[in-house]
Amino acid sequence: MPETCDLETDVVVVGYGGAGAAAAITAHDNGARVTLLEKMPTPGGNTAVSGGNIAVPRNPEAFALYLKTICFKTVEDEIIDTFVEGLARVPAWLRGLGGELRLSPSPPTFPEVPGAGDLDALTVAEKDTAYKGTVNVALWRLLAEQVEKRGIRVMLSTPAKELVRKQGGDIAGVMAESEGKDIAVVARRGVILTCGGFENDDAMKWDYLTPKGVQFCGSPGNTGDGIRMVQKVGAGLWHMTGQKCKIAFKAPGYEAAFAINFLAPSFIFVDQYGERFADEVSTDPHLWWIPTSEFNCKRFEYSRVPFYAVFDEEVARKGPLCFTKSGYVLVVDQYKWSSDNSQEIESGWIIRADSIAELAERISAPAEALENTIARYNAHCRRGDDSDFGRPRERLRVIEGPPYYAIQLWPALLNTSGGSRRDKESRVLDPYGNPVPRLYAAGEFGSIWGFRYQKSTSVSEALIFGQIAGRNAAAASPLAL
Repeated sequence: MPETCDLETDVVVVGYGGAGAAAAITAHDNGARVTLLEKMPTPGGNTAVSGGNIAVPRNPEAFALYLKTICFKTVEDEIIDTFVEGLARVPAWLRGLGGELRLSPSPPTFPEVPGAGDLDALTVAEKDTAYKGTVNVALWRLLAEQVEKRGIRVMLSTPAKELVRKQGGDIAGVMAESEGKDIAVVARRGVILTCGGFENDDAMKWDYLTPKGVQFCGSPGNTGDGIRMVQKVGAGLWHMTGQKCKIAFKAPGYEAAFAINFLAPSFIFVDQYGERFADEVSTDPHLWWIPTSEFNCKRFEYSRVPFYAVFDEEVARKGPLCFTKSGYVLVVDQYKWSSDNSQEIESGWIIRADSIAELAERISAPAEALENTIARYNAHCRRGDDSDFGRPRERLRVIEGPPYYAIQLWPALLNTSGGSRRDKESRVLDPYGNPVPRLYAAGEFGSIWGFRYQKSTSVSEALIFGQIAGRNAAAASPLAL
């Protein structure tokens, strides 16, 4: 314990994103004094720059079976059961906060897996006309408004550095940094870690993730702080190889990458040698780390990191290549991608060439290989059968030219899953499965998705286990200090 206390509260929540907001709101509503610490000058974490979608199963029992299968024994069944039970309560909780909800059909990521069935995606409707049709920030705005409405203390630009442990083992607070000074924040009932993953810690990414050299689309503040803090108090870790990874363009001058979306089908992906390597349209957008992870042993390199999209005038003029509904560069950096990509072509982000040979030179690929790849793909399109990768017939379209276009792409993290092991009560566990007293975790930090990921479940996980952590921390008896 520190000799002096700079701030005393009942519950300290470390990380002010979706999970942190849910934990803080719930702890407050259960009678606790709550302090939120956020390392970044702007709150929101990855929730604020996400699509904000929440999966709602039409058959919860079947959905639980499905999730247990895709988790592949990396998480206990009772945790999945708790998650699915929590999904049923999320709509009412959000409506209780004042949210207007909308539902749209959302197919399962792995439709052939037992239990896969019809899903809906729930989102909070945007009330502010200034945001309608642009990025989806309605969920985050709702959560932040409710934190403010309750008068919960929020300390921005205040990174937590170390957990404080009382003699006997109870977690009693955190050491943090605020305005250049170390401060001791004592929590009489509990500490909740909702501090995100390690998308922006290069050493951890190289240690735990494949492929090597991935970029990120989310908050630059996620640097594995919580992992280091819990290791020091003896917590167990899990799901350190788990990730959700889109395809993205990394622009000079921006920390985060731009998630990319193609609005017309006349495009392909090629590796650094001009060879096509995947069905470009059927891979789930969160799983692009898988087809890009192949390691070329002969050349001793990841030949698909980075890779290139090659496309034609139709794609270039159909609409922005940038996914416009979420992303740090759009929400926080406020970048406006041009509607016809002309600004990005002019800046050189998108490469334009008058021949395939010229395009190959611009992307440093063998001209003959790229010409053969495009010719073979176009032949598949004319025949209506992609015999190489099985791309659906309705998504096959000839790449016409000249001109021809290319953009360099990377696998880019939406978030990681690694962090402290936890149970269905959001309690942090040591390597032997014993709870670390008065320490809780939720959200991306130690996410339950350790093997494969069903889309639209990250935000819901943050809300469900954030509430559980907040409720349990508030219910703890106060520590005698």
